[in-house]
Amino acid sequence: MNCKIIVNVESGNCKKANVDKIKRQVPADSYEVQYVKGDWQAEGFDCVVACGGDGTLSAALNRCRGQKLFYLPCGTLNECASQKAIDSACLVNGRYFSYVCATGSFTEIGYAAKTEDKRRWKGLAYLPQAAKYYRCHDIPAAMCADGKSFCGRYTLIMILKSRRCFRFNFNKGYDKLPKSYLLAVKSVGKDCLKNRIKLFFPFFRIFFCGAKPAVHKNWMLIPFDSLTLETEKRPFCIDGERAVLGGKLNFGTQPLDNPVTVLKT
Repeated sequence: MNCKIIVNVESGNCKKANVDKIKRQVPADSYEVQYVKGDWQAEGFDCVVACGGDGTLSAALNRCRGQKLFYLPCGTLNECASQKAIDSACLVNGRYFSYVCATGSFTEIGYAAKTEDKRRWKGLAYLPQAAKYYRCHDIPAAMCADGKSFCGRYTLIMILKSRRCFRFNFNKGYDKLPKSYLLAVKSVGKDCLKNRIKLFFPFFRIFFCGAKPAVHKNWMLIPFDSLTLETEKRPFCIDGERAVLGGKLNFGTQPLDNPVTVLKT
């Protein structure tokens, strides 16, 4: 068996990727180690070890279909690090992502923090970005989750397969029902100081107090098997990476043919 080890040197804790320790955890006949900053490929290898953060895992899920995949969490947040194995992943129009795809308020912070700041300050590197990107958005969207339709204007739309995002353990429904969830917070209008103050209260309620699955007047958190989202083309944060999506977006969850083994650093 031949194995390729990918180390993303732009991940926040890439120095934790100890190649000798990885080889002890993943026995193989031969190894190839590649240190990357951007695009990479691993065709022709029986197994792949992806070392990096959430974005590295997301890229590996898409590039290593049909191959045995191992994941060494050495990013800044590592939302999937607590799992021993990952046996399913989210999909948006056929593209895998590990836990989050979101647009609107705050979502830019996932990809805006500089690599140097993440290495130095770890999770604290996102705090200045949170203040910078605290904005009111007005996103027109039509959504259909398992046959239930919603239409309106939103400041945040998040598809999440996790109990937490940016270390906020807010999704109180996930432990009992571990599937994909739609979080949508209604727009309060144009971006101004008055509306930012108004927006603070639902955000505090959701992220600091926690939320159970429900549909409220100003926001909703609902589990789903199938979701269709129609909106304008705009930037999304997918597992900490920027992507521009728009039009008709189909979301779902799919079992992986080869479950991902999560290694210990």
